[in-house]
Amino acid sequence: MQVKLKKWSATWIAVMLLATLLSACSGSNGNNNATDSASPESTSGASKEKVTLKVEVFDRGNAPAGAGPVTDNFWTKWIQENFGDPNNIKLEFVPVPRNQEVDKLNVLMATGDAPDLVFTYDMNTIYNYVKDDGLTDLTSHIENAPNLKQFLGDDVLNYGVFNGKQYTIPAKRPLQFTQSTYIRKDWLDKLGLPVPTTTEQFYETLKAFKEKDPGQTGGKVIPYDFSAINGTSITTPFVLVNSFVKKMTDEQFYTLTTSSHIPEITKPGYKEGVLYLNKLNQEGLINPDFALDKDGKQFESDIANGIVGSFTALAAHQNLMSPGKVFDTLKQNVPGAEYIAIDPFTDEEGKTPKSIYDPIGMHIMIPKTSKHAAEAIKYLDWMAQEDVLFTLQNGMEGEHYTLENEFPKAIATDEAKKTFYNNNDIALIANGKDFGSTDKNIEAAAYAFPGYEEVAQQSIRNALKDGYTMPRFDRPIEAEIKYGNTLKEKAYETIVKSVLAKPDQFDKIFDGGVAEYMKLGGQAIQDERLAAYREMEK
Repeated sequence: MQVKLKKWSATWIAVMLLATLLSACSGSNGNNNATDSASPESTSGASKEKVTLKVEVFDRGNAPAGAGPVTDNFWTKWIQENFGDPNNIKLEFVPVPRNQEVDKLNVLMATGDAPDLVFTYDMNTIYNYVKDDGLTDLTSHIENAPNLKQFLGDDVLNYGVFNGKQYTIPAKRPLQFTQSTYIRKDWLDKLGLPVPTTTEQFYETLKAFKEKDPGQTGGKVIPYDFSAINGTSITTPFVLVNSFVKKMTDEQFYTLTTSSHIPEITKPGYKEGVLYLNKLNQEGLINPDFALDKDGKQFESDIANGIVGSFTALAAHQNLMSPGKVFDTLKQNVPGAEYIAIDPFTDEEGKTPKSIYDPIGMHIMIPKTSKHAAEAIKYLDWMAQEDVLFTLQNGMEGEHYTLENEFPKAIATDEAKKTFYNNNDIALIANGKDFGSTDKNIEAAAYAFPGYEEVAQQSIRNALKDGYTMPRFDRPIEAEIKYGNTLKEKAYETIVKSVLAKPDQFDKIFDGGVAEYMKLGGQAIQDERLAAYREMEK
């Protein structure tokens, strides 16, 4: 069931949320509207005996003072009152550190201690669980969840089908954007330069930034910046590199594309993209110490201090545009400084291709060790109701948000933040808010960044333009499970060494790295992907 907010009046939303508020305050009798509005066949009423349903929750270590832990806070109590109590289910939230989520989940799965509902973004982890028969087959269970089926739709649900069975419930991602490129508009204006719209124009602009230093940085200028490509930051140069990739057949695309964030160093043209970065490095147009900036803090500091001309990073990102973050600090440090979003990296056809997310977010799973699959699906089906999901994502009107132009605008008081900091992690079935159309979704996403709405919107539009999703297989690629982590490190190592290489050593380093990559498992992955593609095409 999609949240079609554009069809709701402000009054209607207020009425719905008021009803939810009243039900939360009136005990189990008043909670029935929020929990049992699904069809009779999807909800069999409260359990005769109380059941404990364990649900994974990310612990990001960012709870505001006084908010309570991720396992016991405003939202866990609200869910208990509105879903758990009326259905005789005790919710127990199991914390998993966000930065260790795969390792922690693997331990819980291996020991049989995993919660009834778990999730991950990592496809190799999912493939492993499918291959090892560690997940509950949800094919029949999903038929008892009409709200969930309608909200997600077949296109999203199909991403959770492996070997003909529904092993995961993918979360819906209304906006699939990833990376966008930004440039200092005030520097362009000062030099009388146009906004670059091609790779060549971008290069000439970087040279002008280097030679003329419009920010008067005293020679500290970094025309194009990014942090370690194997780090944890929001920025990489891969949109630029991937624009050099040549057009491929579908068979090549399925064979040479990689998952698990492995750089696609064997694609035709990829070498030329890395060589271009090498050229920028030789000419002093990028930060020569990018590989040392593992956490991206130096990258953010350089932007905030006004020495970065351009960079590529996640579009409309909170680290950049949220109040008090990087762009705000830049304005304080350098009055008049302004970044705009651009889309200059053109391929051989004049397009600006970039990888975007699938229409899904994380995969939600029920371990085979769980004895409460029915209750777990019932919980997700309850969450998929329009009023419930709206409340989980936005909170209570007047307490957590106000309505402006039909969009909920977060209230930024310390008190509001105490009870609203982890709502995105609680609303498992949706990676983002759906307001009924791409334009509305973009407008709503940008609305979260007061003062930067225009650049946020444009960055999202640029990030979606000419975007392509990764090929999807209906089965695990076992060679990728086996060799993926090793190949990821080898690919990163090859790229970094190649970017920093002396020009006469570039071919030897890049080609040697690719050859070693293929021996370490790259060839096995490509062979298996090719065979799987051909079998799917029969």
